[in-house]
Amino acid sequence: MENTNIIVPSVYADMVTEKVKGLVKISNYAKDLGELDNFAQEGDSVTFPQFCALGEAEILERGGKINTEELKQNSTKKTIKHYSKGVLIYDIDALTGKGNFLENAVMQQARIFARAKDKECVEDILANTVNKFATASADAVTEQELHGAFALWSDEQDTDSFEAIIINPRLLPSFYEMKGFISTDVTYSKDNNGIIRNGVVGLFRGVPVVLSDVGTYDTTKNECITFILKKGALGFKDKKDGLDIELKRESEIKATTVLTDEIFVIGLIQKDGVTVVKKTIA
Repeated sequence: MENTNIIVPSVYADMVTEKVKGLVKISNYAKDLGELDNFAQEGDSVTFPQFCALGEAEILERGGKINTEELKQNSTKKTIKHYSKGVLIYDIDALTGKGNFLENAVMQQARIFARAKDKECVEDILANTVNKFATASADAVTEQELHGAFALWSDEQDTDSFEAIIINPRLLPSFYEMKGFISTDVTYSKDNNGIIRNGVVGLFRGVPVVLSDVGTYDTTKNECITFILKKGALGFKDKKDGLDIELKRESEIKATTVLTDEIFVIGLIQKDGVTVVKKTIA
């Protein structure tokens, strides 16, 4: 009798989804903006709303009338993407192979889909952000440069308003040399900074510093790219069930092909919500 129960789609999908949550870096901070329409397809555009800023308060003269502004929205359109990956698993390997074939397949597919979401986020940020700060070096960043990048938000620099500082691993030595990162004499430095746990290196000005190699290095210009993220800067929409898992039984070779795909849209929804820090500023 043919064994078709070695892989259970719903269980496999849950396992990959949970692994993805632990592997995403930048896209982990995207706000859930609801589900995509069931008829949404790759290449379709989705409109993300953005509120326009009101003008400054004005002096009200005696007997005068209050000037009124209409609260309006701009909008930004994002393109729906459809990512997929299949993996062939032989029954004999799933049942008796050295190592856990299913667990390895789950981990690798999770890593692939996590990187896909992060890649889409980075491309959209680089194309649309209005906040950019230049560094002196291509593969290093100083404490003063980071302070300068934060200063682009003027007086809106409350620690709680930031999600993370995303850095390339090449910048780790820079942080290990920053007094504001490693010295306990500095009020905003924290104990255990520099110890990496789940990709988090520590806190700078109370903001998590997160390692990522997705989109944080320009191989053409050979320079590191750092992203300082404000809360609410990124958004995403996904199909209702997220990852879709289908099994294709290959009876003649006693194997199962696991076909995984996901339809989503993700990107920058506040154009001043991310500051890009790098040497070359276009």
